[in-house]
Amino acid sequence: MNKNLLPGKLSIVTELNIAEPIKRARLHEQVAQTLSLKILNRELEPDTLLPNEDALSRQFGVSKPVIREAMNFMEAKGLVKVRPRVGARICDPSNWVINDPTLLRWRMESAPEKSFILNLLEVRTIIEPIAAGLAAERADEAAQAKITAALADMGEARNLEEHIRADVQFHLAILDACGNELLISSLKPVIDSMLGSSFTQFIHSFDAAQNSVEMHSRVAEAIKNKNNDDAVAAMREIIKRSAKDIQIDHFQPEAS
Repeated sequence: MNKNLLPGKLSIVTELNIAEPIKRARLHEQVAQTLSLKILNRELEPDTLLPNEDALSRQFGVSKPVIREAMNFMEAKGLVKVRPRVGARICDPSNWVINDPTLLRWRMESAPEKSFILNLLEVRTIIEPIAAGLAAERADEAAQAKITAALADMGEARNLEEHIRADVQFHLAILDACGNELLISSLKPVIDSMLGSSFTQFIHSFDAAQNSVEMHSRVAEAIKNKNNDDAVAAMREIIKRSAKDIQIDHFQPEAS
């Protein structure tokens, strides 16, 4: 990666280390993904100017309209600020929309650092046990039926892909059942993306995945019995198990 220094010590990247030109469909998303991950992983520093449209177009092997679409996406996520005749400058991390579902998925798919995984586990620990406890208090028959159906799908899964899909639906059904509209509308897309990506990234054994069904059944049973404390405790155990599965042994969910 080459950099030049402009007056005022503003850094500008003149060339990026791009493995190969972008070739597949949805080109602007692929460009945005590559650049976004370089920013999120701190390979490119805040207040740095990205290469101009001509340079990026050449390096990625795509048209300038594709580059503009990628910049628009990244600007909407707070990663860059685009100005005419100046270019795209990387924003301060405080502006990044790091809980955006797409950015979360991309980070999970790119060998994320341990600190990021710990942050995700902490978010799950804050949200999911509370949601399970609320679901135990508020879930009606329809909500309980969705939880039960997802649990059944986990147990009947024929392969890892089916299990993961059902597992995610189980957790989302509990979030729906908590009855808090703000929690559901603001966090459900994040939880959906976070769980789907992390399960796919770290769960590799179908047998091990199937062994977790019993733990999930304890959550469902506590919700069915309207036992708040048991639902909270059982969900914390699931998250603790997730931490162990991805070899973060020192992670401890908060005590109730």
